[in-house]
Amino acid sequence: MRNLSRIILASALLGTAVPSAEAQQARIAGLERDENYMQLLSRQSQLKAEEDSTVTLINNNRKLFESGTERSKLSEEIVRLEGELFEIRNRIGKITAQVAAIEQEYIIKHMDDPATGPEETEPSAAGARNLFANPFFTENLSGKDIALFSAVPSIEPEAAKINKRISNLYGQLTTVKRQYDAADDQDTIDSLLTRSGELKEQIEQVDALMERLWLETYDRKLDNYLVLLDKIGTIDRLRLEQLDQESRQVRRAESLAGEQLAPLAAIYPLQKKLTLDYEIALAQALGLRLAEDSLNTESKRLSAAAAAQAATYPDIPFAPRNLVTYGPIVKTEDAALRNYSTVDDIPVLHIPKKGIYYTVQLALYNTRPGNISAFKGMTPVMYQKLNNGQTRYVAGGFTSYAEAQAAVTQMTRAGFRASVVAFADGEATTAVKAKAQEAAARQAAENAHTNGYNVAIIPAALRLPTAMRETIAARAPGKTIVRSSSGSEVIYSVGAFATQAEAERLAEALRSQPNVKIKVVAL
Repeated sequence: MRNLSRIILASALLGTAVPSAEAQQARIAGLERDENYMQLLSRQSQLKAEEDSTVTLINNNRKLFESGTERSKLSEEIVRLEGELFEIRNRIGKITAQVAAIEQEYIIKHMDDPATGPEETEPSAAGARNLFANPFFTENLSGKDIALFSAVPSIEPEAAKINKRISNLYGQLTTVKRQYDAADDQDTIDSLLTRSGELKEQIEQVDALMERLWLETYDRKLDNYLVLLDKIGTIDRLRLEQLDQESRQVRRAESLAGEQLAPLAAIYPLQKKLTLDYEIALAQALGLRLAEDSLNTESKRLSAAAAAQAATYPDIPFAPRNLVTYGPIVKTEDAALRNYSTVDDIPVLHIPKKGIYYTVQLALYNTRPGNISAFKGMTPVMYQKLNNGQTRYVAGGFTSYAEAQAAVTQMTRAGFRASVVAFADGEATTAVKAKAQEAAARQAAENAHTNGYNVAIIPAALRLPTAMRETIAARAPGKTIVRSSSGSEVIYSVGAFATQAEAERLAEALRSQPNVKIKVVAL
């Protein structure tokens, strides 16, 4: 229907940004007067142009790299450009979240705009092709429901656009996962982990559009169809049992879909097929052959199972990775418990780029030791190449000088000429200087104020309910939502807030929601 606001608005949400900031138009009619919204759209377009340009540069450099000329310089340039691309996409993700919050808030305020009913048709003896234009439905359904149900054909292309957007985001998430698993730099690993949470949150934001686009229609259809079937009273019992069984199957699929990143998109084809089957049964019982033929044609076109499978996006876990080794030195005869099995697979020493770090030197070698017996079963053991060509073998990783010195005593008793090796902010330093910096940092931490607060949300259903998203958009406009996981829990962090009082106000507003844990966390 032309005036059905939820279809128009959801369609506008799926539009693409125009390349020119000057020609920027609101994606939802009415929001062009929101100055902040329009600025965000313009910035989003600019960043998209930067993204496209950077991707082109990366591809061109890769082609040159493959040709074999100046490979070292090209490799450095590709790495630099990929870093820029990552930051650009991070900024795009944050702006997209802000835009979505503004658009969803606008949609909510306009959900009750009046809708018109279906265009009048003159039914033949076989009835009208539009099921809801037949007298039985115009007499037994409200005008709003008729308008809502008649607009369903318009939902299909919008649902396809939603799924395409989710698929693109999921493809990015898959790429980030590959990069995360292959990364050998802790800063890159940490950045990719943050990016994965942002992408998962964006997927859920797009999936939440299905709630406004379809779920109200679906619920209203099922409620009305059960009443209408009962009113007709002539439906074959076997047919009713088939519909009941299909309903149970859809409900089971709904319960399982909650474990996916986009459950609403995944379940939509099955829900659509169920409503079609109810409509076919109604048309058959009322002898509406034209409507029945039309519905059967649509049902054959819809391969619900295949469509549901295509819209299935399983969660991609990102197991925590920390290349920097922390922990005591342990002696073990069980090779499976050591972090190496031969001299060749002893890992390189990774040093944190921030803060104080200590490890214990076991030995210095001009040439590689012959076998692992040189390390007397100690673990974890790492190696470091020094500028003078020697290889240093170290064990353990510590954040305090006291722990490192205790480990030196332990290794000396075991027969090693052990000593403390210290680093500060990624650079080698003396143990004395590191110890002094450690004490200063500890004192500063005790005197320092918090860097802000986040509101942590842990929903039992593993996804953030739309009602909570709406509350966040209304009570904390502009704040970002980042999704992460810890074991079997999914955590949504909203922030950052300058004061604890601000964070507590949002937390209090969210605590009315059932089956959700809420807490305020100092950063």
